[in-house]
Amino acid sequence: MTQTAPFPVDLQQLVEQCTYREGWVVYLADEVRDPASTHAGESRGLTLSIITDTVNSYPPHQPMRVRHLFAVPAATYNRQSWLRWLFERFADVERHECMEFFTVGGDKPYAPNHGPGWDPYLLTTVEATDTDRRTSFLGTVNDR
Repeated sequence: MTQTAPFPVDLQQLVEQCTYREGWVVYLADEVRDPASTHAGESRGLTLSIITDTVNSYPPHQPMRVRHLFAVPAATYNRQSWLRWLFERFADVERHECMEFFTVGGDKPYAPNHGPGWDPYLLTTVEATDTDRRTSFLGTVNDR
């Protein structure tokens, strides 16, 4: 797959001026996004990187740096649209961290999927039981 668009000068300027949390770093680069992927092969192109200082959400909760990678769309957005796109990527990182840390009764019901092929910013759940899935809108439980 090949896509082309002019270099997003407005996005570059916004990234250069952007600050968020202390210790977080944001930058643009043309690079490989998933060199170890076995799912669908290598992905590369203009990438927004957001590097965070956090702690591991699993014991022993040691400090760690995490690099979040986002493919920059081949688009001809105006400055306002790039500003919103950039903001949404930070919101994606915050949602990802929320999914990592949200715990109820020792369970992390919204822990993100990090494996090959998964979007780690997508909230995925399997909250319904097998009986829930087999129950009709009338309330009767269907056989398998």
